[in-house]
Amino acid sequence: MQRSFVQDHGTVDRLAQLGPALYECAVHVTEGSFEKTDNSLRQIKGLASIVDGSLQRLSSTIAYSLARRLLCPIQGFDGALIHPSDYFEQSSIQIARENFANLSPYISSGFATINQAILEALEEEKVTQYFEYAHKMSLSREAEALKVPFQFTCVNGRLETLDFNNLRNTLQIKFGEAIAISCALEMHRLLVVDDNVTCAGIAQLQKMLNIAQLKQMASSAYSPASTLNYPQTPSPQTPKLLASFLNAVGALKPNIMLVMEQDANHNALLFCDRFMEVLNYYAALFDSLHAVAGSNRWRADERARVERMILGEEIKNILLCEGVRRHERHERLSQWAMYMKGSGFNHVPLSFSAIWKLRSVVSMLQDELVSSATSSPASSTTLYNSPSSAALAHGGGYGSWVQELSHDQQSVRLVGLLYQCAAEVSAGAFDRANFYLEQITQLASLDAPHTLQRLAAVFADALARKLLNLVPGLSRALLLTSSSSGSAAGGGGGGAGEAHHHAARRHLFDALPFMKLAYLTTNHAILEAMEGERFVHVVDLSGACANPVQWIALFHAFRGRRGGPPHLRVTAVHESREFLAGMGGVLAREAEAFDIPFQFNGVEARLEEVDPDALRHSLRVRSGEALAISVVAQLHRLLAADDHRSGRHGGGGGGGGSSCLTPLQIIAARSASPRSFGELLERELNTRLQLSPSSDSSAALSSSVLLSSSSPLSPASGTPPPQQRAKLGSFLAAVKALSPAIMVMTEPEANHNAAAFQERFDEALNYYASLFDCLERSTGSSGGHQHQPRANEERARVERLVLGEEIRGVVAREGAERKERHERLAQWARRMEAAGMERVGLSYGGMKEARKLLQSCGWGGYEVVHDARGEGFFFCWHRKPLYSISAWRPAARVQAQLLKRCDLCRRS
Repeated sequence: MQRSFVQDHGTVDRLAQLGPALYECAVHVTEGSFEKTDNSLRQIKGLASIVDGSLQRLSSTIAYSLARRLLCPIQGFDGALIHPSDYFEQSSIQIARENFANLSPYISSGFATINQAILEALEEEKVTQYFEYAHKMSLSREAEALKVPFQFTCVNGRLETLDFNNLRNTLQIKFGEAIAISCALEMHRLLVVDDNVTCAGIAQLQKMLNIAQLKQMASSAYSPASTLNYPQTPSPQTPKLLASFLNAVGALKPNIMLVMEQDANHNALLFCDRFMEVLNYYAALFDSLHAVAGSNRWRADERARVERMILGEEIKNILLCEGVRRHERHERLSQWAMYMKGSGFNHVPLSFSAIWKLRSVVSMLQDELVSSATSSPASSTTLYNSPSSAALAHGGGYGSWVQELSHDQQSVRLVGLLYQCAAEVSAGAFDRANFYLEQITQLASLDAPHTLQRLAAVFADALARKLLNLVPGLSRALLLTSSSSGSAAGGGGGGAGEAHHHAARRHLFDALPFMKLAYLTTNHAILEAMEGERFVHVVDLSGACANPVQWIALFHAFRGRRGGPPHLRVTAVHESREFLAGMGGVLAREAEAFDIPFQFNGVEARLEEVDPDALRHSLRVRSGEALAISVVAQLHRLLAADDHRSGRHGGGGGGGGSSCLTPLQIIAARSASPRSFGELLERELNTRLQLSPSSDSSAALSSSVLLSSSSPLSPASGTPPPQQRAKLGSFLAAVKALSPAIMVMTEPEANHNAAAFQERFDEALNYYASLFDCLERSTGSSGGHQHQPRANEERARVERLVLGEEIRGVVAREGAERKERHERLAQWARRMEAAGMERVGLSYGGMKEARKLLQSCGWGGYEVVHDARGEGFFFCWHRKPLYSISAWRPAARVQAQLLKRCDLCRRS
């Protein structure tokens, strides 16, 4: 009991350090100090990882915003890094807004108060027109059920885009109607001004004030729940856009206008004022959501979705954006009163009835909030917007040189820029890499109509991250984009994020034939290997690429086998318990329909997490059963785990375990502090050069920068080092000990595990250009124009959630974090043979079935061809191999298999 108290006390101490750490980091960002910011970000990450709570999640979002703000002046990197909101879908954002309304008592209470005030203002009116400048829900069915005469008028657009000079016609206002206007959480968007111009003359003074104020907050006692008391300087006049809107509304002579806004000063000119207000305001808001969600799993998913897609995006906009891009300009009630009175509006006091209505709604929610808070394991200590293009993010459209280029010229230019940028990243030339990234982001965008533009946007992001890996704190703070992309796409909750990832993989399965060909060919090989067997055990190690469709097809094949189907067991290894439960249920029903004796086992784990020493026990392999193993696009992940075991990392993006000093530790030991990020990186490269064991400087640079220590094959020897063979070698040795009748493996046919970064980049660019092209052709042939928007949305989901993450893994990550280590079939053959496995030639019957599938589905441009030895297959797009499939078995089984076949021939 005493030990638990000590642990809790230590946790509270660490949480108390988070506030000052965030303020200190903001100081360093304002000063422009990359080294100090990097150290602060690492400290914040360590403190935030202690326990799960609202302040911890808030600190991660703020750390990301500070890291991105530091990079804002470096336009190439800032534009190349993909923003998390680029993964959001409009449907998910709408769900998040509905979750926010359900979880937050403020929204529900505000709506109830607005309704009561409108009822009182329009008490004697017969015909009423009500305008709501907020997000709407379906009303027609409710009006019909309540027998209320109702007409709905929809105006498509944002509040700030309406034509205020013609507002009466835009809103279709009729004379003789009483008018009520509700503007909930939207009017602050009309405060947008180009304050970059306003700030130009006093930029240095502001910077000094920012630093002084933030340093004071960093050194003082921090209480997130405390109210900040600092002088608020009201705007001298109403912003032009807001004034135009209020004048137009005043001309309509509404009976009442109700405004609901966040009561916070997020529109301060000084960054330090905004930062302090954001930290206090959103700490309270995150804490309230944490209390409401409690330990309820579904409500926790909703809370996570709201924090990431609504509140998180608000925070980033307030802290990261300036000028016309900063639209989250919340202000306090006193300031709004000045705006309204200045535009000729009189204050209408809310009646006692409206206040009573507000309190009744709050009391209805009180019991749920209290019960959730008490059931929550730990309440915190008291203490994602439409994406814009990279060009717009820098204050304008494409430059004139871009506009003058044709599409073909832009494509040629893009490819050249990508190769040049990769060369500079490989050499560690920060300034030149930034120069090329700036040009790439003017030509490329995730939402561009052409395939190469979208591909280039993903590669630019990966290249920027690759170079930023030299600064671990900054790099990890920016990992929010990639590590949360799945959950962000789904809105934040774990279940929702997995659902969107599954949806993306399902569309990839539907759009391209490669997985179907892999399943078909694998099943054909298993069927041939299991000829005459009465008890069959199939192990599916395909993880994220697993699909019950594959085994349903195998049921069909076994059912038609001479002698009837065998007793069949399927064991699947997958990290999602929900997926395994669903897969087991589907297969059990299908087996029952086919009258096949069947049993399903699920192993909740990733392939690299399975213990090779306990493989027989984990997979529940029994004697007397013929064993078949299928692994689709997963075996390469064991090559990444080898780096973790050996403790060797390349680049600087790896995890712990290295005995070498990190780049920032080396730099910190020097007397002079680097003044810029470019200088910091140049020093890091010089440090690596000095630490290289080679006396030849050029050789040292080549080995330390161009070569990754995590490569499985040494360029000199062509043989994997013993410590790097450990994980894959142990796994293959364990597989061989199980004596499978056949092991069928499918892998991407690409050399993405090369030692040299430049070679890896070249291979990835060519390989994924082909896959993006396949997807584009599939989208173009997906039906008529009425289906095109949905097809484009599905294609974008695959490009961002599946292929984009793979590209980032190949190009940007190093060490144990680099999971996507695809290799060619020839390399896999050497590995398998070294582990004592023997090739099993895939039959002509399997190729015939695969080609028949392509022909029947009308997949033009795809083909199936033999490898050089005539024993494996390549799945190709326009003659370019993109996937390989091969079959293996323990070499000791070869003679026994030949004798078995001879015996079967004699019997027949």
